[in-house]
Amino acid sequence: MGDWRTHLDREIDRMVKSPQYSGITISAYRQSDGSHYNFDAGQLYARTPFFATSMVKLYVVAILMQLRDEGKVAFDTPFKSYLPNSNLWVEIHVKDAMDYTGIITIRHLMSQTSGLGDFFVYRNRARALQHALADGVDTSWTFEDVILRTRSHGAIEAPGASSKALYTDSNFHILGKVIEALEQKSFSQVVEDRITRPLGLTATYIYNDPSDTRPANFMSKTREVVVPRAMASFQADAGLVTTSREGLIFLRSFFEGYLFERRRIRDLFDWKPLHRPIDYGLGVMRVDASRLVALKFRLKEPWSWGRKLPTVYGHFGFGGSFAFYAPELQIYAAGTTNQLADPARSVALALRVIEAISRGEVEPFEAHEAVEEDLVHHGAE
Repeated sequence: MGDWRTHLDREIDRMVKSPQYSGITISAYRQSDGSHYNFDAGQLYARTPFFATSMVKLYVVAILMQLRDEGKVAFDTPFKSYLPNSNLWVEIHVKDAMDYTGIITIRHLMSQTSGLGDFFVYRNRARALQHALADGVDTSWTFEDVILRTRSHGAIEAPGASSKALYTDSNFHILGKVIEALEQKSFSQVVEDRITRPLGLTATYIYNDPSDTRPANFMSKTREVVVPRAMASFQADAGLVTTSREGLIFLRSFFEGYLFERRRIRDLFDWKPLHRPIDYGLGVMRVDASRLVALKFRLKEPWSWGRKLPTVYGHFGFGGSFAFYAPELQIYAAGTTNQLADPARSVALALRVIEAISRGEVEPFEAHEAVEEDLVHHGAE
């Protein structure tokens, strides 16, 4: 196995021994030879449910791609066309005395180019909601609250006018309501009908019930936080619960064509810079990291300092969740570090795991046949 396996294991063990991490779980797959890999430590395992937060945006995209193939939605149509007329939308996007609300399209929302303000980080309360969550203050909100806070934040840019992606959780909260209107079902039911049941995922769902204690609680620095009312409020922007094992099955299904036509996947790769080293497409991130990103893991490995990290597609979220596919290496990885304070560390760790697998420096997990059979069987249906 070489020294890399030892260093990688030691780094994961060291992280979990720190009071900042209750556990780490990563499931990975190498497409070239069908090998599966597990990296579990602490209180988290491949079948432990966790809050996957913004990984849900890939589920939203998969559903919208299905609806587009069925002729139920067009990405260049204004989102208001799919929702009942309501005073709720009045002037939610006003820039330079112009109301642009009526021209915001499904594509603008998916690609983070709507220019809307962010309900989660909104101006008039100075990031209070985001900070309250990290501090363990459990609050709830409604869709009406999301729109009111989005309006309160104020528009950032005219729809489609910026050369950059302007990340706003309000975009996907609205997309969730579009999906509900088209399907005449709750977003959680649509996810079940279109994704989890066809793929045979039994531990993946949209979190709706604050009394549900199945998902592992977040760590925020050295403190465990319990925020079920907040997590039940997110829905289509950050309301996903999954496991690393089932996150991997979904990720493969997304990129291998089990959920929508594989040839259409490139429609999502209309990249705009978000912030280095991340570009954003239609609900999909591309991380093309410099050598510096993983340097914190390589201080004791000078022979690795000159290596470029693999480019990955997918999404990560607050709380350390991630689902990444490295197309050049044909390697998938999904999991979480479950830490609110340092999501970038989970990205660096995921990239390092992918790199180690590509170089043959970790051993595959032998008992993977059931995972492969599940994916092939349910995908074929």
